[in-house]
Amino acid sequence: MASVLLATARLRMRPCRRTDLDDLHALWTDRAVRRFLWDDRAIAREEAADVVEASLRSFDESGYGQWVLAVAPDSATVGFCGLRPIDAGPEIELLYGLHPAHWGCGLATEASSAVLAYAFEELNLAAVAARVDAPNQASLRVLERLGMRFLGERPLDGRPTRHFEISRGEYRAAHGAGPLSSR
Repeated sequence: MASVLLATARLRMRPCRRTDLDDLHALWTDRAVRRFLWDDRAIAREEAADVVEASLRSFDESGYGQWVLAVAPDSATVGFCGLRPIDAGPEIELLYGLHPAHWGCGLATEASSAVLAYAFEELNLAAVAARVDAPNQASLRVLERLGMRFLGERPLDGRPTRHFEISRGEYRAAHGAGPLSSR
């Protein structure tokens, strides 16, 4: 599949590549980032490589995966955002993370909105889910701004986790069906 590039007012988003492994591993093992992303576990480089490989396969097979985020016009990786199947099932989950230096700037919402627009307008997905550790207030606010509907709280790996979803119709009602900024 051709590379799916997305752009927002401030971000340039491209599918992750094997050459991003060092940057992504550094991001995913950052103490503040891994707190909620990996349940505060410093993952091995090999596990990060597995995530990158899964994303590459997913882009080839399904047209989605993880995008690397850079604040335009720079090319430095500031985060990631993307879609993946939940537990190899039919549900598709939104994921995102930013380097702490870029927290509180609205970039997670901006990137997630671009990914949702792509999911609904280009991939024609029926719905996208999200799961957030209950104490992660910043991510809860991102999902609320995106218009995601709270489905309830259930434990995931022994942690209280809030589950959300947004359908294509709900997304269009909240955001319109305007043109997608992709290249």
